[in-house]
Amino acid sequence: MTRKKELLEIIGNETRRKILELLSESPHYTLQISGKLNVTQPAILKHLTLLEQAGLVESFVKESKLGAPRKYYKICSSVNLEVVVGPREFRVGKLPSAITCPLYLQEEDKMRQLTEEINKAKDLSEKAGKAQDLINEADKLLSCEDFNEANWHCRSCRKNASLKKAASKIIILVNQSMAKGDLTPMLQALTSIINLS
Repeated sequence: MTRKKELLEIIGNETRRKILELLSESPHYTLQISGKLNVTQPAILKHLTLLEQAGLVESFVKESKLGAPRKYYKICSSVNLEVVVGPREFRVGKLPSAITCPLYLQEEDKMRQLTEEINKAKDLSEKAGKAQDLINEADKLLSCEDFNEANWHCRSCRKNASLKKAASKIIILVNQSMAKGDLTPMLQALTSIINLS
């Protein structure tokens, strides 16, 4: 069986598609999936085994506050599957999950470092200053002249930069709101970031 045919057969099953949809939101353990999909645990385990063998999901063990450690499943970070069906085209392919654009790699490294600095900063005004720096880096990605809406990497880059910029704006607005004693701008910013995701 070809890899393309195997992947189509695996995702052709409605229960497996629902499992993948759940796992795209966050990692889940078997009982959670079983409860949400109203499918028996043994059946869920069979589907998870097929998905894991196909390299679409992976498992990990996490400690539980309620008892024994639990085995969670998540979509593999190396998987982005694309199915294209059109009048003159049919293809199934895996997109690389990592964005390889040099501008993105450069700016993402800076944004990651700034995010760490924001998290470590004790003072809210210091956090706001770093957040402004993060907005400036995100704007470099958002103004990319090579942006192509049809390109998955470009769309992912744009969404990532937009979310970081929106979160940074909230930090700045929280700082301003605390100084002025007016929480209205902060609440408006929270509403806008919720609409972005």
